[in-house]
Amino acid sequence: MIGLIRADSYRLTKGKMWMPFTTLIVIAVAVAGLIYLALNVDWISLSQDGAALTDADKAILTASLSGTQVAQIVLSFSIVLAMGFISILTNLWSIEFSAGVAKNVLVSGVSRTTFYFSKLLTGWGVATLMLLVYTAAIGISSQLFMGGVDFGALALSMLAQIPLYLGLITVGYFIFIIIPKESIAIVTYILVYLFLEPVVTNLVNVFLPKWTIIKDMYLFNKIGVMSDLSALSQHAITTNILTGFAYMAVFAILGWLVFRFKEVK
Repeated sequence: MIGLIRADSYRLTKGKMWMPFTTLIVIAVAVAGLIYLALNVDWISLSQDGAALTDADKAILTASLSGTQVAQIVLSFSIVLAMGFISILTNLWSIEFSAGVAKNVLVSGVSRTTFYFSKLLTGWGVATLMLLVYTAAIGISSQLFMGGVDFGALALSMLAQIPLYLGLITVGYFIFIIIPKESIAIVTYILVYLFLEPVVTNLVNVFLPKWTIIKDMYLFNKIGVMSDLSALSQHAITTNILTGFAYMAVFAILGWLVFRFKEVK
């Protein structure tokens, strides 16, 4: 298994995986910069003659968000990493089967269990690295634009989000296993991320209003909430983290069970 993980890591390093990492950094800097401009540029005076903001107004706007708050806002945009994970799923899973690599590896004597968990562990590692790079870019850009970033609080938020993001990419692996066509798997993954929980919420509100426990089982909307731990109770933080671990375990096992009997062409 270690050899497969090492081979995948080397291939990703030599491939085009630098592109999603670069994109994450650009997005982090761009969003933090836009928030800074929104708070500091005198938009009123730009659009209306003689209606400039006073210095007091500008001070209120600038003080309305600290550097830490800006960083937490950007960190709450979980869709950025959720879409970035597509590059992991395609490079570590889909390409292996479309190029016939998976079949050759399995024919050589590597067990399906070893193959599956080597891909999953590598994906977890790359996903964690993506979150680390994204958080670092957010913190540094927010510090440069706004100042006063609490990097300790930002790091704790990132650590709390890791199990949830790993749960998300594990769900992605499961989708890519049961749907062999890469394009359909990508679309399904995006639709599940964007619409599954809102649809379930509407159904629960209409047909099962007393079954509020179902909403506690959500994964995707918990990721953004964990960007600001100070706004959550210790119980909520613990529950959200355990939810991430539960999704990791359940979908890792489901994916393994399906892959054991999946036809590899």
